[in-house]
Amino acid sequence: MIRYLYQEITEEEKTEIDKALLLDTELQALFKDLKALIRELDESTLEPSSGTILNILAYSRSTGKV
Repeated sequence: MIRYLYQEITEEEKTEIDKALLLDTELQALFKDLKALIRELDESTLEPSSGTILNILAYSRSTGKV
């Protein structure tokens, strides 16, 4: 289903999945949930915490690479 959502399947696979989605309500629910999850992940902005950044900088200083 993930490959389907990211359009990484063959036309034959797409046809089969399209048919299955029309007939299987559980598969439809899974599809909707995964699609919503992918949308949320695409919209999210992830940044390391300030503590993580400070740890990286401290490590870099200790190795002489900064």
